[in-house]
Amino acid sequence: MKKIIIILILINSIFSFCQNEKLNQIYVDWENPKNFEKFNIKRVAVFSKDVKKNGKIKRDSLLLKQYEYNIEKSTINGTNHNWLFINHGGGSHRQYYNFENDYSKDNLITKRSIFHISSEKKEKDKINHNSTIEQFEYDAFNNVIKSIVYNKNESIYLFKNDTTHLFISINNPKITQFEYDSKNRKVKQFQSTDSTTYYSKFDMKSDFKISKSCSHCEEKYLSQEWKYDESKLLEWITYTHKKEKHTKKNYFYDENQNFIKQIDSTGWYYTKGKPFLDSTTEIVYNHEGKIISTTDNINKPIPKYYTKTIQYFDKNNSLIKEEKLSENQIDTREYFYENSILKYETSKYGQNNVIRFEYLYNKKGLLKEIKHYIGEKLVNIERYYYE
Repeated sequence: MKKIIIILILINSIFSFCQNEKLNQIYVDWENPKNFEKFNIKRVAVFSKDVKKNGKIKRDSLLLKQYEYNIEKSTINGTNHNWLFINHGGGSHRQYYNFENDYSKDNLITKRSIFHISSEKKEKDKINHNSTIEQFEYDAFNNVIKSIVYNKNESIYLFKNDTTHLFISINNPKITQFEYDSKNRKVKQFQSTDSTTYYSKFDMKSDFKISKSCSHCEEKYLSQEWKYDESKLLEWITYTHKKEKHTKKNYFYDENQNFIKQIDSTGWYYTKGKPFLDSTTEIVYNHEGKIISTTDNINKPIPKYYTKTIQYFDKNNSLIKEEKLSENQIDTREYFYENSILKYETSKYGQNNVIRFEYLYNKKGLLKEIKHYIGEKLVNIERYYYE
């Protein structure tokens, strides 16, 4: 019988106690230029195919996402989608967007542009372009020291008399700045919101008229703070724009510098006058320094509850089973390997709801296909294409 190690961990902890590398390797980050270079490819596309009731695969396929790397321009562009949106009146849809990322010579992202695809009916004499732009600045150690994110709206009006009106708005750029200590540890985060800038042009030969509005501006304020000793994180605090303490988490360690306890005192210090205990997390280690249990207690006033995840690992430290426990339900997920490569996983929710994902790979070890089963019935296939 294989030796089994049982580990109880907190799902949402900021600490990652035992990540399963085999699971992380299934989905490659295709917004990282290093991965295109590693696998010597330029383009990735993922399509979804539904399966009919008779078990036959439908001919039509749905593009889920695509990525294309331009090494000369140091860009990655493509199409992606947000999660499924559920409408209030019933029904659902996917929200798609196009994107383009710019990178530095060190493969650090410097600009992310998301171009929103409108589902609204197009107007005959009007063209709209809506995008979200995020820009990044780094220090000499490749730490992000500043990011700016804003929505850019561009409207072009075309008239029969061959005149064009152009309106552009840069809406309330939100600025985030970071400070680091001598050990490159993040210690402070500052927030601010700049004014909205409007550009208008009624004659393409003239310059833009520029105006600004500051109805939603916020001056720079300390929003988060991290406190350490020589080697460990001790405290994390968030603040409101009014410089009032909002949330605090404290971290405690044993004599071997193992993280053993986290206390969350969450929210609204300034309305209640003092914090309330939101949750505690306690971790126990064995003599080898490995985690053997984590207990999480959620202390919400109404109602109090707990969630706990038990993870089982084999002698190769591969995750083979997870059990998520709550007061009313146990959800189970199992992982199955072949030559240390994950081949499929099954999940059981509640009493009888079972789903399964089967993974197929190409010669480079990249995903080629994911088959999605509900019970024993194949309902969907995702296929990956590389160039």
